[in-house]
Amino acid sequence: MKWRAIHLTVAVCLVGFAGTVSAQQITTLTLEDAIEIARQNNPNFLATQNDLGPARWNVRSATSNLFLPSANLNFSAGWQDEGIERVGGATFGQPALLISNYSFSLSYNLNGTTLFAPAQRRAEARAVERRIEDANIQLRNNVTQAYLEVLRLQEQAEQAEREFRRTEEHLRLAEARQEVGAGTRLETMQADVTRGQAEVNMIVAFNQARVAKLRLISALGVEVSAAQAEEIELVSEFDVFQPDVDTQALLQVALRSNPSLIAARADRDAANSGVKTAKASYLPTLSLRASWVGFTREETDADALVTRAVNSAESQAAQSVQLCNTFNELYDLSGGTPPPEFSNCSQYTFTSAEADSLARRTRLTNDQFPFAFSNQPLSLSAFLSIPIFTGFNRQVQVEQAITRRNDLEYQVRGLELQITADVTEAAHNLETAYQTVILQRENTARAREELRLAQERYQLGAGTFLELLDSQTLAAQAEVDQINALYSFHQSLVALEAAVGRQLELRSSE
Repeated sequence: MKWRAIHLTVAVCLVGFAGTVSAQQITTLTLEDAIEIARQNNPNFLATQNDLGPARWNVRSATSNLFLPSANLNFSAGWQDEGIERVGGATFGQPALLISNYSFSLSYNLNGTTLFAPAQRRAEARAVERRIEDANIQLRNNVTQAYLEVLRLQEQAEQAEREFRRTEEHLRLAEARQEVGAGTRLETMQADVTRGQAEVNMIVAFNQARVAKLRLISALGVEVSAAQAEEIELVSEFDVFQPDVDTQALLQVALRSNPSLIAARADRDAANSGVKTAKASYLPTLSLRASWVGFTREETDADALVTRAVNSAESQAAQSVQLCNTFNELYDLSGGTPPPEFSNCSQYTFTSAEADSLARRTRLTNDQFPFAFSNQPLSLSAFLSIPIFTGFNRQVQVEQAITRRNDLEYQVRGLELQITADVTEAAHNLETAYQTVILQRENTARAREELRLAQERYQLGAGTFLELLDSQTLAAQAEVDQINALYSFHQSLVALEAAVGRQLELRSSE
């Protein structure tokens, strides 16, 4: 569909990261500007666009699950109070402890779902893209229809205003004839009533035009007041041309490229991938896992730990000195010579320097919490799971997937039939609308000529006021019908483009 802008369009300023439009900055609005504003601000269209992000991440997730392992890192920390720990029949004194541990694992699962999930997610992403394209076409058609409706109602309001001025002129003419005795009071009253009705029609027509403009602005996704909407001028104009309609060619284009049909087919393809994924649940699952584990154990009372370590070392040293002295006594009694290691028992004495060194080492060894981990050996494992019976859950999933695919197949077929009917009907409506425009132009010209003659006859006294009213009514109705026929042509063209799913160039090459 082609149109011409008759004024320079003021640029629309996009405000903020959300892409909202400041209504105060719109003074003139072409159809293309209206469509672009709607793409950036219409909530329903933006909501449809938002579906693409999760769909693409689903593709990435499914692909990564097929080729990459999942990684998990766990860390925990805790405190344990002192007390008695029982192991079997034995009891042990347990000091207060700070405990932490970590585990890092890599795991990989391979099954039928993992194998077929990437293809299914890609099909679902394509379906989302097709739905966005369909929403874009629908948005364009809706905005265009709303734009045309505003122009139609504005022209009808202007026609109603012209009709009101015409009735005022007729009232003045009737009053003038009454003053000179050529007319009657009844004719003047009839003219006054007609003027009042025309004024009411004019007020209603202008209100309808204002409401239609507000609805158009609302469809764009922006908020404006009634006063601001009044300042916005629609500046695109549309011309009528003889359409060159090839219904069969349009049907082929529609069945091949209609966004709604393409989106439905994409949903069907995604459902078909879902059937394969559901059937893959009968395949076994291979699980591989590698894990690393470490822990820390720190006593909260380091002084008590040092005391126990020093006391233990002193006790061992005292035992060594005692043993050395005992050996020396035995060698003396036997008259033998003690070996060198027993010649000086003082060497086994536990000195204060050794006690200080042991205390430092003990504190350093105890200082582990929370990250001085003692690592455990690497652990590797593999599992093979073969599902045998799952309570018919897999059968249910397969049947549900098949049913969904079949339902979408029927939906595609129904949509093809609907598009065929819609395109055929819209093509006939467009041709009829063009013929109606031509005939209404002729009717309007004849009605205006008849009104002109009736006015002249009434002024000359050769005609009655009722004849003038009849001619005026016919002329007004013809003008309204011409406006409706004109915009019915453009709306029929938009409807045909909506049915085909793309913009069309239907001007005859002749």
